[in-house]
Amino acid sequence: MAEEEAQALRVLLVDPLPGTRVTVIAMLEEQGHEVLPVSDWDTAEDLLLREEVDAVVMAFTADGFDGKDAAQRLRDRLPPQADLPLVGTTTGLRRGEEDEALDAGFDVLLTRPFEAEALGEALRQAARDRTPPPPLDPERRAALRRLHGPAALAGLDDAAMDAPGRLLAALFTEGGGAGDYVAAGTEIAAALEDVGAIAAAAAARRLVENADAGRRFLYPLMSAVVAARVALRKDRMTAAAQDPIWAASDTPPGDSP
Repeated sequence: MAEEEAQALRVLLVDPLPGTRVTVIAMLEEQGHEVLPVSDWDTAEDLLLREEVDAVVMAFTADGFDGKDAAQRLRDRLPPQADLPLVGTTTGLRRGEEDEALDAGFDVLLTRPFEAEALGEALRQAARDRTPPPPLDPERRAALRRLHGPAALAGLDDAAMDAPGRLLAALFTEGGGAGDYVAAGTEIAAALEDVGAIAAAAAARRLVENADAGRRFLYPLMSAVVAARVALRKDRMTAAAQDPIWAASDTPPGDSP
C-alpha cells in the first residue's frame, strides 16, 4: 500500500466560508483523505454522533464563527473524540492568535493562504501529537523482568491494579468532589506507572486534570484499567514463552518449572 493510502484519514472540515471549504476539500481529497464538510459547530456535533472521524480541520477565525469556543467544546467531549487531532485555519490578522488557538485546544494553526503540503504536514503533526501511548512501556517492563521472576512480577502487577480497583469502585458508587478525584487519580497514576501501564496512567492523569468534571472521566479510566490488566497478563505470558530461563526463575531448585 502506498504511503498516502496508509495515512488516509476521515477529516471533519468545519468552516463557515463556502469558498474556503471548497479549497480545503480539494487539498485534502488530493492527498487521499475523505472529507466531511460542515459550516458550523452544531452541525459538526450532530455529525460526530453518527460518524467516525480521524481528524478535524476548523476555522479559528471567520466571520460569524467562534473557533475558540468550538475547539473547547470538542475538547470537552469524552475520549476518543476529545483527543482528535485539530488543525486550525486563520487569516492571521490578530497578534497572539497562535497562543489563543493552542490554549483553546488546537494542535496546529495555519495562516491562510496555505499550500496543500502545509495542510498535509499540519495534519500529520497534529496526529503525532495526539497519538495515545501504547498500553505498556516496554523498557519499564523489561527492567522489571530483570529484577523479578514471573510470580514476583505478577504480584507487583496485582498490587498496582489494586489501587484503581479500590478507588474507582468507591467513586463510582458514592461519587465525590474534585479533591476526591484528584487524590484518586494521582494515586492510580503513580501505581500504574510503577508497572509500566502508561496508557491507563495517562487516563488517570486526565481525571486529575479534569477533576471538576471527574465523573465524566471515570468511564474512560475504567476502560483503560481493564485494558491494562489484560496487557500486563499478556506481557508476562509472552515473556515466559520467549524466555524459558526467566519463566523458570521462580522455581525452587529440584522442582520442575
